[in-house]
Amino acid sequence: MVCNSTIPHGLASYGYDDEGVPARPVDLIKDGVLVNYLSSRETAARIGKESTAAMRANSWVNVPIVRIANINLIPGEKSFNQLLSEIDDGIYMDTVKSWSIDDERRYFQFGCEIGWLIQGGKLTTPIKNPTYSGCTVDFWNRCSGIAGADSYRVWGTPNCGKGQPGQNARTGQGAAPARFDQVDIGGRS
Repeated sequence: MVCNSTIPHGLASYGYDDEGVPARPVDLIKDGVLVNYLSSRETAARIGKESTAAMRANSWVNVPIVRIANINLIPGEKSFNQLLSEIDDGIYMDTVKSWSIDDERRYFQFGCEIGWLIQGGKLTTPIKNPTYSGCTVDFWNRCSGIAGADSYRVWGTPNCGKGQPGQNARTGQGAAPARFDQVDIGGRS
């Protein structure tokens, strides 16, 4: 998992944060281990690291705060079809339309617009409004495959709200389709 505010076409792409720190790719999770945090000059100094250039404000009248920028799940080596062919029974979910995350960021639920049953490594029956939910750490520990760079896309959220008083900011999320095993799912066919 990498924070990269220099990635082309990311909603949260910029050259410098609001403290003047140059944006650059920064590992956040490497080989399954948390290695860094999004930070400002002040918060980075507290943990003995360099700023990750994440200090941002939505306008000149607001105080900058540490904000999510472009967070990217690095692509794997397999094509989407290879990843799909390894699934006997599952659901492929597409286009997130709703999300709910608790205040501690421990538990979540996401809803998608559409999904397809996967049977014998092939997409079959469409499913309306599929959902998935779980505990964040357990969920990420169940990631068993990520499609390659040819399937990688950067998406975004134009209005992520945080702070007191409230501020909206753009965030980016880059990923290729990924496979997760033993996840709680729901939906209608």
